[in-house]
Amino acid sequence: MDVREVMTPRVDVTALTIPVQADDVARAVRTSGHSCFPVVHGDLDDLIGILFVNDIFRASQVGPSARDTTDPSPLEISRKVRQPYVVPESLGVLEALADLRQHRRAFAVVVDEYGGVAGVLTIKDLLEPLVGDLNDEFDEGDEAAIVRVDGTRWLVEGQTNVDELRERLDMDVPDGEFVTLGGLLFDRFGHIPSEGEQVRVGDWDLRVVEMDKRRVAQVVATSVRPSSDARDPGESSQTEG
Repeated sequence: MDVREVMTPRVDVTALTIPVQADDVARAVRTSGHSCFPVVHGDLDDLIGILFVNDIFRASQVGPSARDTTDPSPLEISRKVRQPYVVPESLGVLEALADLRQHRRAFAVVVDEYGGVAGVLTIKDLLEPLVGDLNDEFDEGDEAAIVRVDGTRWLVEGQTNVDELRERLDMDVPDGEFVTLGGLLFDRFGHIPSEGEQVRVGDWDLRVVEMDKRRVAQVVATSVRPSSDARDPGESSQTEG
């Protein structure tokens, strides 16, 4: 397994564009739940550095120049932007984990073979495939990624891994340069889909029902088999063995 399979893909990355205002940082934290953001000039391929929110808090709370207001200026924020730590998307998960630990890094930018930004990576992303889900205070509980609606339809999150679709819905997902349902749909459509667009994959009709900006958020998967034998999510773990 390489970092491409566990990173946050480019389309899901929340970035800050210079000049960065304190309100921009607060808004990014609220909407993403993250505490570290790429800082860019235009788009991710014009990357300036990485901003850790805690660096801003430390800067505004200490020192003789501390002001009554806690909102740092764009200039003060720019001084806290760190150089990005970069890893190739082909690097293995274990190698990346050892590399980040050796260099005492918790966040990395992932680049493709052409040097473009493919996504971002955290220590948590690397550990979860090895030890299981690591929930924190920003995680939205244990909401299932696949929920049965009726006898033939399932509601599926766009970030669901395609291996889970194969295992839990017995979906015949072809191999490709994607690891999530959203990536599969981008590959099939050849463009960023709109809500309501539909495509068939094997014995399943996949209809996009919710988009989050450019990311596929929710999909209704409908079995078109004459007699659906897709398993209810979680059924296999309860009946096997």
